Amino acid sequence: MSTMYDVINILPLSLLSVMLLGPYADIPGNSFPAFVLCLLFSVWMIALRNMKPKNRLRSIGIVSVFITGLLLAVGEERRVVFFEKYLWVIWILCFCAGAMAAGLILYRSIWLRRAEAAGFFVFSIIVTAVGQYLSKSEFALICFIILVRISEEIQRKWKKSGSTDMNDHVTRTAPFLAGLCVIVYLLPAPAEPFSWQFAKDLFYKTLSCFSRLFGSDDRLSDNYGVIGFSDEGGFLAGLGSSDDEVLYITTNNSSIKDIRLIGCISGEFGGRGWVFDTGSESTLRMTDTLETSAAVRKGHSSSRLDYLKKLDMSCESLLLNTKYIFSPAKIKMEESKEKTDGISDRNGSIIADSSLGYKDTYQIACYVFNYANPQLRRLLENAAPIEKDEWEQTVLAEGVSGMEEYSFEEYQQYRSSVYETFCHSYGVSDEVEEILDKIKSSAGSRYEAAKMLEEYLRKFRYSTDCGPLPESVSDAGSFLDYFLFSSQEGYCMHFSTAFVLMANEMGIPCRHVQGYSSEAGFRGSVIVRDSDAHAWPEVYFDNVGWIAFEPTPGHSAPVGWAVNDKDLPLPDKGEGDHHEDMQPKDLPDIPSVQEEKTGISPLIFIIPLLSVISFLLLFYTFSRLLAVRRYRRMNSRDKFRYLAQQNIRYIGYLGLTLEEGETLSEYSDKIKSAGDQALNEHLGFIRIYEALLYSDREVSDEDIASAEKSTRAVRGLVKRQSLRSRLMLLIKNQ
Repeated sequence: MSTMYDVINILPLSLLSVMLLGPYADIPGNSFPAFVLCLLFSVWMIALRNMKPKNRLRSIGIVSVFITGLLLAVGEERRVVFFEKYLWVIWILCFCAGAMAAGLILYRSIWLRRAEAAGFFVFSIIVTAVGQYLSKSEFALICFIILVRISEEIQRKWKKSGSTDMNDHVTRTAPFLAGLCVIVYLLPAPAEPFSWQFAKDLFYKTLSCFSRLFGSDDRLSDNYGVIGFSDEGGFLAGLGSSDDEVLYITTNNSSIKDIRLIGCISGEFGGRGWVFDTGSESTLRMTDTLETSAAVRKGHSSSRLDYLKKLDMSCESLLLNTKYIFSPAKIKMEESKEKTDGISDRNGSIIADSSLGYKDTYQIACYVFNYANPQLRRLLENAAPIEKDEWEQTVLAEGVSGMEEYSFEEYQQYRSSVYETFCHSYGVSDEVEEILDKIKSSAGSRYEAAKMLEEYLRKFRYSTDCGPLPESVSDAGSFLDYFLFSSQEGYCMHFSTAFVLMANEMGIPCRHVQGYSSEAGFRGSVIVRDSDAHAWPEVYFDNVGWIAFEPTPGHSAPVGWAVNDKDLPLPDKGEGDHHEDMQPKDLPDIPSVQEEKTGISPLIFIIPLLSVISFLLLFYTFSRLLAVRRYRRMNSRDKFRYLAQQNIRYIGYLGLTLEEGETLSEYSDKIKSAGDQALNEHLGFIRIYEALLYSDREVSDEDIASAEKSTRAVRGLVKRQSLRSRLMLLIKNQ
């Protein structure tokens, strides 16, 4: 198989495997470095396949020794960072190796290649039919693979004269096929794949009708993490997920990058899970929205849009069976009630009168909070109390003026109730108390304490198969002891719970939230899936409201949108900045707020380079020893043949190569006509070699000695020539 044919067959498979399987290996999506690495790895492996065994071994050794030396040089800390953040590089190497193996297997049978093309064709149809996302680049690569297989079939059936090598014809047509696929890639395409909506409507409508007739089905959303959102606050032994669509959301603002949808809220931990009380109506969510709006109006009225953006959301229920109405935290409740009948605030959770079925819709008016604003910390740490006239102006601006439940007096009662409802002291062990004391003594504000707690928990391990809680867990204290000191792993439910309980113990009002977090692809519309189900904590900041935090490893915190911070006022000197001595030396696993800047040691470059040089020297020495040993074990005829071929190769380095079809006599005459007297003195081996090839001439010890002398002389001539000749001599003799 030619090198170009290898490239045509293996490189598309490598790129396609990275695109399709990359998300499961945490490879950054649409990452240019990932695709460059995939290209380099694939080309390197193809080059290895077409090398001689000795060169292949040398190439693998150089790369292996260089990487080993580099890992030794960077030190343990950087090695840990690499394996934590850049393990996807190893996955790319594995995908490329798998593609290489698949290409070699496919080369053995035309039927396997036909099955490959048919498989990709069926895969494309199925992905389109179920409404899954298939990028244009993925589709273009699949088209290229299928077109190559079609080209092979044409070449097999086409009766033609001249070259009959199928691989040669495929290699020649590949650039045209690649150009066609590039055109496919560049052509405009719909943003969403064809949804087969008529078939999905029929299926889901039947399922919804069945659920309404019989009261329930086997897909009720009561198993959080198995199929998505749940209104139950217990812990599961294992966590599964699916990509089933549960909500389709459209908005009037495409600048929002991500969105979090609250389903249910709890501030009461029952020992082995959270209690969600939806029995009584409240105004918690709207009051929180008013407080945040008032805080922004009070301190940042000129840059209000840098903190809050109005969002009108239209939500369509797909495969979802629940009474919970999913919405961002800062909901405009009264306006939402006007848009959607039969919804109410039940202790912070928005509940509908009846369960949502397939294709049921609701509309929400809300604000989205900008967590990307560089002045957010200043707002949270320095917000002044909201006065009565400021509150009333906000109430008027938000369209709820005159409603008793949103009066200033009710707001004051709400602030008191926040501490009563969401700031419990459950009691913890001395070990947990020691950790909390160190955080409190290091943090200069509630915000710093929450961030340090967030970073502390993110050092633990995320696991979807963490096992059930042991029977010994019966309250908050035993849960924290088990999670922090025994298990040290869990999913979002565990991390959110630990954050809330520890924050409460430090006197920080905090609540547990369950819902959906859509972190990718939100540009004015998004499909929310079961796998987007999530749990997170929210911390209450006086005079501002509830703010989300993200202690779960591997999950992104809420983002927001970029602002022009050049126009924003800078914080006062020392205001809210407590970077120095924020972290006691004996506080485990809590990173400092300000990372220490370290330079790059020259050893990082020196050690890998010395490792490669040492390997090459050893490889050269070992190769020479093997060559000498192999030469000594040859008989006389083989020794002379080996020396003659080596001499001809050396002469070729001087620019006098033996052409195809050229006889040895003609080659000898060509060398003599070149006029190099020093070389002409050592051409006697050619006459003997020619006789050896075409007769039964015996080779004497004198013949071998003469050939060895010619070898030494010709090598000496090569060494005195150009740098290129000397390098060729060095490489070829290893």
